[in-house]
Amino acid sequence: MPEQLQIEIVQGAWPASVAAFYDLLGGSCAWPEDAAMTLHAVLARADAHGLPPSLFDADEIGRNLQRPTAAAQRDLLLTSAALRYAEVMRRGRIDLATLHGDVAIHRWNVGAAAELAATLKGGHLAHWLDNLPPAAPEYLRLKQALAQYRDIERRGGWPVLRLPPDKRSLKPDETGAFVPQLGMRLQCTGDLEHAAAGDVYDAAMVEAVRRFQARHGLAVDGVVGRDTLAALNVPVAQRIAQIALNMERWRFMAHATPPTRIEVNVPAAEAVVMRDGEIVFRMRAVVGKKATPTPMLASAIQRIVVNPPWVVPFSIYRRDIAPAIARDPDYLQKHDMSWQGGQLVQKPGPKNALGRIKFDLPSPFAVFLHDTNAPALFASDDRYRSNGCIRVEKPMELAVHLLAPSGWSRARIEDLIRAGATVAVRVDPPLPVVLAYWTAFVDADGSVRFRDDIYGRDAAFSAALDGIALPPLAPQAAQGCGAQPTFSIITLENQ
Repeated sequence: MPEQLQIEIVQGAWPASVAAFYDLLGGSCAWPEDAAMTLHAVLARADAHGLPPSLFDADEIGRNLQRPTAAAQRDLLLTSAALRYAEVMRRGRIDLATLHGDVAIHRWNVGAAAELAATLKGGHLAHWLDNLPPAAPEYLRLKQALAQYRDIERRGGWPVLRLPPDKRSLKPDETGAFVPQLGMRLQCTGDLEHAAAGDVYDAAMVEAVRRFQARHGLAVDGVVGRDTLAALNVPVAQRIAQIALNMERWRFMAHATPPTRIEVNVPAAEAVVMRDGEIVFRMRAVVGKKATPTPMLASAIQRIVVNPPWVVPFSIYRRDIAPAIARDPDYLQKHDMSWQGGQLVQKPGPKNALGRIKFDLPSPFAVFLHDTNAPALFASDDRYRSNGCIRVEKPMELAVHLLAPSGWSRARIEDLIRAGATVAVRVDPPLPVVLAYWTAFVDADGSVRFRDDIYGRDAAFSAALDGIALPPLAPQAAQGCGAQPTFSIITLENQ
C-alpha cells in the first residue's frame, strides 16, 4: 500500500502539504476508520462556521465511508480535507493583503502537516479539530448569531415594511396599519418582546426601535425614517452572509488579535481597551473618510507624545491648506503653522489638530491614534471624517491606562501638558493595537450589531470568496496623517 500511495501522490494534483504529511509518516496510510468518521462529522458541520461542507469534500468523504474505494485514494482524500480544514480555520481562505493595498496583518503560517501527523499518531484527532477554529469570544458569539439568524430564515424571515405613500416617517404616538408589521419585524430579531394590539406606535415599540437603531449604528431617536426603514428591510439572507463574512475575517485575523489590546473597529467608529478579553473601557473614535480610509493593521503603541507638533502631509497641504492660504494670506499665522526645514509644521497647543496627546505605533501607513482640537465631532453619528488616523474620545484615560504600569499618574501627565514642551514617553510594555473592520459583531450580552460597509471591503472580500477577480483596493490616502518630525523632541524614561 505505501507504494500505491506514493504513486497517487506523484500522479495526483495534491497540495505540497499532503506530500509533507506522508513524508512524516514514512509514506504509510494514516486514517483508521474511527478517525475517518470523526473527521467527517466535523467537516459535515462546517456550515456552523459559515463555510460550505463541500469546501472540504464532506459529501464525497461520506460516500466513501459508506462504500469504501481504493485505500490510497481514500487516505489522500481524508488527509487533503483535514489539512484544508486546518488552513481555513487557522488563517482564512484568502490573504486580505491581496485584496486591499492598506492591510498590514501577516497571514499566519499554519504548519498543519506536522500537527496532523502527530495528532493521528497520538490519537487526539477530535481534540485537535475542535481547537482549530478561533477560540476568541467574539468569534464564538458570531457563531451563535449565525445560528440565530439562520433560524429566523427557516421560520420565514421578516416582512418587508413600507410606509404609506403620504408618510416619510413614523413618529412616536402616531397610528397606522404599518405599525403591526413593524412590531412583527422587531420581534423577529428580539428587539421587541411582545407587540401591543392595535395600530399605535406606543412607547414599548419606540424603545424597541431605539434598540434596533443602536444595534445598527443609526441615530437613536425612535423615529422610523428612511435610514431606519432601509436597515429594517435588509433581507435576513444578507445579514447571514454578513455574519459569515466577518467570521471569515476573524479566521484571518485571530492570530493577530490578542486578548489584551486596543481595538479600533473602523466601521463602528469606536475603540475599546481590552485586558484579558474583557473590555476595560470603550470610546467613540473619528476614523478615515471614504476617500481617505483607515487601514487594517496589527501593531503596538510604543510611546506617547505629549504636546505633539503636527507635520502636515503634502497631500493635505495641497488639497486644503494651499487654497486656504490663497483666500487668507494670514492663514498659517492664525493656525500656528510655519515652515521648518521644508516641512509645514503646526506647533503644539490648543489649535493643534492632534490635540495634546499622540499615540505612536509602527505602521507602513504613517497612521496613529491621537487627541483632537475638535471634540464636538464625537457627538456625531457620522464620524468618518479623518485622513486615515484615529481620533479618540478619551485620550487622557488611554494615556493613564498605558502609563500606569510604569508608575505614571494622571496628574503627572497633566503637568507635562501644562509645561508645553513636546515630550515622548515610552510605553512599557507596548500595548498591542488592532485596526479592524467588523461590519457584524456581537456584544458580550448577545446583542448582534451591524454596520455599513463604508469602504467596500466586504464587497471585495465576498467577490474574492466567490471567485470573482477584482483589482485590489489600494487607497492612496493611508499615508495622510502626518510624518514624524525631523527635529528632535525630549524623550522621558518611565520613572
